[in-house]
Amino acid sequence: MARDSYSYIHLIMIIGIVLLALGSKKTILAVDEPLKLVPAVALCGGVGLYLLGHIAFRLRNVGSLNHQRLVVAGVALALIPLAMEVDALITVALLAALLSALIAYEAIHFRDARQRMRAAAHAG
Repeated sequence: MARDSYSYIHLIMIIGIVLLALGSKKTILAVDEPLKLVPAVALCGGVGLYLLGHIAFRLRNVGSLNHQRLVVAGVALALIPLAMEVDALITVALLAALLSALIAYEAIHFRDARQRMRAAAHAG
């Protein structure tokens, strides 16, 4: 389990981070123009790949599928064609809004579980 999680699956997340960094670098150079194919794939695909890595990690270790992250990963990948049509700044804003919505959803949805875990940690 550790071999799979902290080598193969972790590598997927790292590649996603590197792609996002590459896409961000290219985006900063021309925020008022649509992205070319490679930066669009790097930016949106990096986010999607990172989330898919998280999904694979949870699936491998816990055996459950994180549906909301799967949906957000799919939407991030679906933004690639749009990123080549609108200004790069709009793409960045859409990705930021998408990820912020995911964080807000998970913070609200898993609030009770976090409280139970904290209470158990303090009791033990």
